[in-house]
Amino acid sequence: MNLVDQLLFGYDDGHRLIAGSRSLSPRQQRDVLPHLDASFEAGEAQQLVGIAIPSLDGYLLARIWPAPERPRHGAVWAHALILTAEQLARMRLDGLLGLLNRPQDGQFEPYASALAWPPSSEDAPRPPLLRILAWGMQAPQDGPLIVLWDAPDEAEFALITLLDATRSTHRPGLSFRSRQRARPASPYRIQVAASIAGPLGDARELVIDPRQDLPAQGRRD
Repeated sequence: MNLVDQLLFGYDDGHRLIAGSRSLSPRQQRDVLPHLDASFEAGEAQQLVGIAIPSLDGYLLARIWPAPERPRHGAVWAHALILTAEQLARMRLDGLLGLLNRPQDGQFEPYASALAWPPSSEDAPRPPLLRILAWGMQAPQDGPLIVLWDAPDEAEFALITLLDATRSTHRPGLSFRSRQRARPASPYRIQVAASIAGPLGDARELVIDPRQDLPAQGRRD
């Protein structure tokens, strides 16, 4: 319970597992890869992903960064933690963001061993976005939620705090991603983004734009 496995993905003749405290089967790699890759837009600093992966029998929490120093245009780094079902249900999660670190190119040894579970940051102030996310999760249609926010990377602490505040039996179903542009019909329960790419495809999709202070169902920004 006091150790958490980690994975580092990056470009090396393809986007793949570079280092980790546990090995992955080919099926597990196929299952996690879509969540550990990204296409970054100008000015976008990082993305945060949280989603249960059944083949891992765990919950994936990851941060993704652009990797312009790598030999392929559009390459990224992704540092992921694998939380066991017991850890997800019983442990305080709000300190986990401090474990997600962008690597220095070529220095991968720190990613080869499991990490000690971090202390809680429960004294940190609750961000205003947390209230908006919680409101959206209580909407009656119970569909995908998109919250529009000018700087999506600011949503990270709100998202992990929301996961922490969710009843333990419901945590595996709470998936999220912060990104510059939300994608309709995504696999995530929550997306926090500055805008939406393409038309909405789910009639239950709820879009909240706090910049206009007007919740709306099935609306593009």
